[in-house]
Amino acid sequence: MSNPKLDNGIKFFYGIGAAPYGIKDNGFSYFLLIFYSQVLGLSPVLTSLALTVAIVVDAVTDPLIGYISDNWRSKWGRRHPFMYLSIIPICLSYALMWNPPEFILQSQAYMFGFLVVMAVSIRIFLTFFEVPNTALISELTTDYDKRTGLMGLRFMFGWLGGIGMAFLGYTLFFQADDGSNGILQAQGYGQYGIAAACLMFVGMLASSLGTHKTIPYLHTPPEKDILSPHQVVREVVDVMKNNNFMALFLASIFFGTASGFTAALSIYFSTFFWELVPSQLAIITMLQAVAAICAVPVARSFSSRFDKRRAALGTFIVILIWGPSLLIARLLEVLPENGDPILFPMILAHNFTNLIFVIVFGIMFGSMMADVVEDSAVETSRRSEGIIFAARGFAGKMVTGLGIMLAGAVLSLINLPRNAQPEDVDPEVLIDLVLFAAPLEACLYISAFAMMRRYKISRKKHGQNVEATAQI
Repeated sequence: MSNPKLDNGIKFFYGIGAAPYGIKDNGFSYFLLIFYSQVLGLSPVLTSLALTVAIVVDAVTDPLIGYISDNWRSKWGRRHPFMYLSIIPICLSYALMWNPPEFILQSQAYMFGFLVVMAVSIRIFLTFFEVPNTALISELTTDYDKRTGLMGLRFMFGWLGGIGMAFLGYTLFFQADDGSNGILQAQGYGQYGIAAACLMFVGMLASSLGTHKTIPYLHTPPEKDILSPHQVVREVVDVMKNNNFMALFLASIFFGTASGFTAALSIYFSTFFWELVPSQLAIITMLQAVAAICAVPVARSFSSRFDKRRAALGTFIVILIWGPSLLIARLLEVLPENGDPILFPMILAHNFTNLIFVIVFGIMFGSMMADVVEDSAVETSRRSEGIIFAARGFAGKMVTGLGIMLAGAVLSLINLPRNAQPEDVDPEVLIDLVLFAAPLEACLYISAFAMMRRYKISRKKHGQNVEATAQI
């Protein structure tokens, strides 16, 4: 295998492949729980359970799809056939999830079943695109720093896709005619879902077509016997025996759960705790787009100056300390009251700086996972990009699975009333929200940090692995 020339076009089209995942992830993480529980009336516990069922299905399908992609032989290579075939099913499923038929809304059982089917469908179809598309990074380049650059572009486009869709939501779809909070009204979500599906279609098709010319340069797997369950399990287990892979896999499960938990509750904190309105949330969203762009050169600088492990652990410590600082300051009563002109700029500044570190960490983490490909190949004599990135994708889906389930459980425990307006919520309920959420979030992040410390691939070690696997 020889690496293709990494021109700006290939970089762009590889990166933009993350935008559809960002759109989906933003919708699942920020709007799905509040749409189904607060707006449609499905129990928060059932909403969370539906997404957890999808996670259980993913536990089986993700490594299977990764294995199939790793070993597929065709004139379009082993990645692109799945990318093309998944586009239309993903978009149709995603649009339908935000536009449930009227009869579905007649009972909790109907809504629960519908959400389970939609969540499972979206996850499976998206895996058929996301795993092969992401796995291309290890074949496009073996360079230690160029991988960080590629992963940086991917994270930037992923965040811009999600943020851009959220901005459209806040400024266009979630604006109520009567001046009330449109996030708590049903009419905008259907249009939001259709628009998101259309943008996902454009992003996936562009990435597939734009990277198509790299197919002749990509790895061709050796011919194998007919796929058997035993063979799949054996190769997955072989990958999982790699200590560096397991360190990142376990860390990503804890981090993904914490991120999903935080994201699912963020709309509740913004609406009820800080009493922000959609126009203010739109401004926050715009600033998040700037943060996503700023984070890419920061990550590149960190990658060139430090080993990825050191840079990732350092940024993680900043996130642990800085992330909850604003909530702690409010509990200590050192912040201005809601509505004070100075409070919103403080929230903006905190959100902006914290997000830069979050994205830098994500870029470093993704690039570290790409380096596991050669480290695993040294041990197994096989390239398993699909399995490795399927595992990463599965752990990342904890963002919209276990994290949201925990968020739903917290909302049920504090008894936040349905269709409540911010001014009507008892302050004690909001204090309970912080007291339940903050310790749980901290425990998850600290567990992720502990797992990451076990990762040992340095720049020197990666170079040795690349040389050792040059003929695989």
